[in-house]
Amino acid sequence: MPELRVFPTPEEMGDAAAEALVEHLARLTATVTDRRVDLAVAGGSVATVVLGRVPAPAAGVDWSRVRVWWVDERFVPCDDPQRNDLVAREVLLDRLPGVEVRPMPAADGTTSLEGATTRFRSERSGVMGTRSPDLALVGAGPDGHFASLFPGHPQLDSDDVVVAERHSPKPPPERISLTRGVVAGSGTVWVVAAGAAKRGVLAAALAGADFHEVPVAALTGGRVVWWLDAAADPRPHAGPQRA
Repeated sequence: MPELRVFPTPEEMGDAAAEALVEHLARLTATVTDRRVDLAVAGGSVATVVLGRVPAPAAGVDWSRVRVWWVDERFVPCDDPQRNDLVAREVLLDRLPGVEVRPMPAADGTTSLEGATTRFRSERSGVMGTRSPDLALVGAGPDGHFASLFPGHPQLDSDDVVVAERHSPKPPPERISLTRGVVAGSGTVWVVAAGAAKRGVLAAALAGADFHEVPVAALTGGRVVWWLDAAADPRPHAGPQRA
C-alpha cells in the first residue's frame, strides 16, 4: 500500500512536496556518486503545484548531478504551451544551475509520432538502458490515468520502455509516454493529486482495482507516496493529515 500524505489544501500539499523533493534530491546526489540522479516529472499539477514551489537554486542539491526526464509528453511543436517541458522550464528548470534536461521529441513537421518515439527510445537507452528513474513524479487523472497511459489502452501492457499514444482521450491526441513498468520500477514514485474529482479513482486503486481499468492502481506498492489534498483523500471519514 502506498504512503498517503494528505494536506488541507493543494497549496499546502505543494509546499510540503516541494520541500520534500529538495530533501530527497539532496540525499540522492550525496549518495549516488557514480552517475547523475535521474528524475522523471509529469506536467499538470506536478509542474504547477510542486515544481513551481521549489526554490532555485535549492540549498543542498547539486543540480549539476541531476538529469531531468519526462514521464510523458504531448507530441506538439516545441513552443506549444501544451508541452510539459515548456511549463517545467518556465516554473523551475531554467533557473537551476547545471541541471541536465532530456525532453521528449517535439512535432517538427518532418518526423512521425512513431519515428520520434523510436528516436527517443534509442536516445534513452544509450543513457539509461532499461533502468527506471531514481524518482518519478506523476499525476493522476479523474479517469485514473497516469503519464499518458489511459484506461483500456493497449499501451498499459507494453513491456517496452517508451510507447506512442495516437488516440489520447484528452487533447492533444498524440503523445509519447514511459511505460507502466518503467514508472512503477522507479526507485521511488510520487503520485500528486488534488481535488474531489480524483477521490473515486484513488479509492478504487487502493481497493485493488485492475490497472487496465484504473491505471494508477499499478502505483500502489511500498515505494510509492501519494501526495494529496483533503478533497482527494480516498479513505472514508479521513481528515487531513500532515506528514
